[in-house]
Amino acid sequence: MTDRPHRHGGDLVRVGLGLAVLGTGFLIARRGEISLLERDLFRLVNDLPTLLLPVVWLVMQLGNVVAVPTLAAVAALTGRFRLARDLAVSGGLAYLVADLVKGVVQRERPIGLPVGEVLNEQVTGLGFISGHSAVAAALATAAAPYLARRPRRVVWALAWTVGLARIHVGAHLPLDVVGGIAAGWAIGSLVHWAFGVPRWDPPVARVAALLSRFGLPVDDLRPARVTALSSHPFTGRTEGRAVFVKVLDPDRYERDWLYRVFRWVAVRDVKDADALAPLGQQAEHEAVAALTARQRGVRVPAVLLARGDDRGAVVVQERLRGRPLDELAPAELTPGLLGRVWQQVALLRRARIAHHDLVAASVLVDADGQPWLLDFGNAEIGAGADALAGDVAELLASLAGTTDVAVLVSAAVSALGAEAVAEALPGLTPLARSAATRSRLHEQGSGLSELRAAVRAELGLPHPDRPGALPAGTPARLAVTGSAVVVFVGLTVIAGATGVLESVERGGWRWLGGALAFAVLGRAAMAAAVLVSVERRIALGRAFGATMSTDCASVLRGRPGGRQVAARFLEDAGVLPATAERATVRAARGAVLGSVLVAGTALVLGLVEGRLSDWQAPESSVPVVLVGAGALLLVVLGQLLTRRGVRAAPGPRALGRAAPHPPGTTAEAVRWLALTGWSAAGIALEGAALAAALHAVGAHVPLLASTTVYAVLRLLWVLVPALSLPGAGEVLLLLALPALGAPLADACAAVLLYRSLAFWLPVGGGALLIRSARRRAVR
Repeated sequence: MTDRPHRHGGDLVRVGLGLAVLGTGFLIARRGEISLLERDLFRLVNDLPTLLLPVVWLVMQLGNVVAVPTLAAVAALTGRFRLARDLAVSGGLAYLVADLVKGVVQRERPIGLPVGEVLNEQVTGLGFISGHSAVAAALATAAAPYLARRPRRVVWALAWTVGLARIHVGAHLPLDVVGGIAAGWAIGSLVHWAFGVPRWDPPVARVAALLSRFGLPVDDLRPARVTALSSHPFTGRTEGRAVFVKVLDPDRYERDWLYRVFRWVAVRDVKDADALAPLGQQAEHEAVAALTARQRGVRVPAVLLARGDDRGAVVVQERLRGRPLDELAPAELTPGLLGRVWQQVALLRRARIAHHDLVAASVLVDADGQPWLLDFGNAEIGAGADALAGDVAELLASLAGTTDVAVLVSAAVSALGAEAVAEALPGLTPLARSAATRSRLHEQGSGLSELRAAVRAELGLPHPDRPGALPAGTPARLAVTGSAVVVFVGLTVIAGATGVLESVERGGWRWLGGALAFAVLGRAAMAAAVLVSVERRIALGRAFGATMSTDCASVLRGRPGGRQVAARFLEDAGVLPATAERATVRAARGAVLGSVLVAGTALVLGLVEGRLSDWQAPESSVPVVLVGAGALLLVVLGQLLTRRGVRAAPGPRALGRAAPHPPGTTAEAVRWLALTGWSAAGIALEGAALAAALHAVGAHVPLLASTTVYAVLRLLWVLVPALSLPGAGEVLLLLALPALGAPLADACAAVLLYRSLAFWLPVGGGALLIRSARRRAVR
C-alpha cells in the first residue's frame, strides 16, 4: 500500500445511505409495534437447529467490543498501523453510537415483545440497534480498503453472519440487525473519508517477475513519472526498444458499485462497462481496442503484451518520446496541432471506437508534432452515437482551459463537422465529465459555460437566454409571493391554526417523511419522463431542473411560458433548439396520456371497490373559494405583469437534422410507451404523497378514494392548466377531501403539507435555477 491517503466522495454517499437506513429503522422502531414480516423473519432464523450454535457463538464474538482492540492490536503487530487505527476508531465509535441509539429508541429485545417463544438465550435489555452488528459492520468497512476483493467479501460475509447469529440466539430482531449494519457502515465510511484510504502500489520486483512469467522480460524497470488513476505505469527496455508498462489496478475505483450506480443515475453512462471483468480480460480488452484503432489508421503505439490473471495484469506498449497535451504551453497549441488532434478523433469516430477517457493527458505529441492516442483501457468498439459524442465533449472540456475556446471549437468543427460537435453539447456539463477534467477546469478557473457559448457561436445556434425567455420582474415575483401568503394564511385561519397543528401532532410526524419521499420519487419519475422525451442523453439533474423550471415559469407566465422556459433550460444543457422544442411537446402529451391512464384506472378501481359510494356534500366552502379566488387573482396579475414588454422569441436556427426515430417506427412507439409509463408513475406517486399527508394529519380517508380523487383532479389540471395555479389547486383539493369525510382542519393541514412538498418547493427551486442561469449568461 502507498503512504499517500486518498479520499473518495463515494464514502460520503455511503455515510448518507447508512444514515438513511438507520433513520428509517429508527422511525419504525419508535412505533413500538412489530410487523408481521419482521416477526416471521425472526422466527425463521431463531427456529434454526442448534447444532451449529457453538460455531455461531464463536463467529458472533467478532461483534463483541473486545474484538475491536484485539483486531487492532493484531494489525499493529503486523506493521499495518493505519489499518489498526481505522479498526480502533471505527469499532469504538460503533459501540458508543449503538449504546446512544438504544437509549433514545428504548426498544425491547425479543424476550419482551410478542414474537413467540424465544429460543437459545434469554437476553434482556434494549434491542435497537444491535451493538454486535454495528461493531462487526464498522470493522468490515474499516478493513475493506486494505484487503483484496475476495477477502473483502469474506469479512462482509462474517459481518452479516454476526447479525444473523444475534437473531438466532434470540438477542435481536431483524430490524435491530439492519440498523446496526447501517450504522457501522456509515461510521466506517466516515472514518475512511476523514483519514483517507491507501492505494495499492505494486513493487518493481513483483512487476518484473510478472513480465518474465508472461515471456517479456524488461530491463531497467522503474515507475513512470505520470499520473494514472486506474493503473500503475512503469518504463523500461526490452529487446533493445523502450517500452511503457501498465500494471492494472485490481481495485480500480470504476469497479465500485456505488460509483457505477451514481454514474448511471446522474448521466446514464457507466463509462467503463469492462471494469468488473477479470484483470486478464481487462488487459486483453485494452489491447484489442488499441490494435483495432491502429489498424483503422489512428496513431496508437504498438502493443507488445497484454496478459493477466488473478495475481496481476499488464499491458506493454512501445514507448514514444513526446509530451502530452496537458503539459504543452498555450502558445504550442496552435490551430495546426489542434486540427491534427481532431483528425485523429475523426478517425476514431469513423471506426466507431469510443475512447471513454479522451482527456488532454491521453494525447501524446511526438517530436515531429504528430499526436498519438493512448490509454484505451475504457474504450468501446462499435460504440453508439452518445459514446462517440462523449469523447468529443471530454476532449473539448479538457482543453478548454489551455487555449482559446473559439480556436479550439473551430478546429473541432473543421475536422469533425458541425453535427458531431453539436451532438457533444449535452455532454459539456460537470457531472458528465471525468474527475480529472473537472479538477483541471477548477484549477484553471475556467468553466464549461464559455465553452458551450463558443460552440453555439461557431454553429450559429441561438443562446438559451435570447429574447422571449426573459425572467419575471420584481412585481410579478411579489404577486406570486403574495398569492402564497394568501393561501397559507387564509386556509390556516379558516381551519383554525390550533386545529391544523393538532392534526399534525395527532397524526404523527413519521408520515411526513413518507410524504416527502413520495413527492421526491414523483418528481424523479417526471424527470425520467423528460429524459425519455429528449433525443439526446442528458444528466438526470438537468431533467430535474427542467421540471422545476417549468413549474416556476408556468406560475409566472402560464403554461406556454413554462414550456418555453423548459425548452431553454434543455438548450442550456446542450440540447439543440429543435430537439428541445420537440421534447417539451412530447413531455406535455405524455403528461396527458399518463393522467388519463392513472385517472381511468383509479376511477374504475374506486367504483368497483365501492370507495366512492360514501361521497357527501362538502362543508361550507364559501370562505375557501374566496381565499382561493384572491390567491388566483394575484397569480393572474403576476402573469400579466410578466408578459408586458416581452418580445416573441425568434425562430431557432437549429441544424437541419431529422428526428432519429420518425413517427411510426418501433423506437418511437417504445419512446411513447416509456414516456406515458413514467408520467403515470409520477402522478401515482404524487397521489401517494397526498395520501401520506392525510395520514400525517390523522385524516381517515381511504387510500383508494383519495388517490382516485387526486388522479381525476390531476387530469383536470393537465387539461385546464389554470386550475392548477395557486389558489385554484388548493381550493379544488379542499372541496374534494371533506366530501370524502375528512374534517376541514385535517383537510387544510393535508393540502398545505402536500402542496408545499409537491408544488411550492419545486416552484421556489425553479426560481433559483432560472436566476442562476440568468447570472451565468450575464457573465
